[in-house]
Amino acid sequence: MAYKTVYDDVIFIEGTDNRVNVKGNVKYKYVSFNSQLKGSLASQAKLQKCNCVVEFKYEQKSSWFSLDDTKWYGEGKCGILPEEDYT
Repeated sequence: MAYKTVYDDVIFIEGTDNRVNVKGNVKYKYVSFNSQLKGSLASQAKLQKCNCVVEFKYEQKSSWFSLDDTKWYGEGKCGILPEEDYT
């Protein structure tokens, strides 16, 4: 079973779910201070009228240019998961 979390009313699924009707892709690369990985991906999903991100992958790397020495990368496919399947 895939690991699921919810952020800003968008469901993030680290894996696949055949109940999701995929509509597009979302991608994030840390580019500015105070940016949030899931917040950015959730916003992108909502712009595409989606309520979930499947095949959610993320990575953290050290950086000399970031205040906390960490850069985040993330991506996935956004889609629609029927409300009755939120479990």
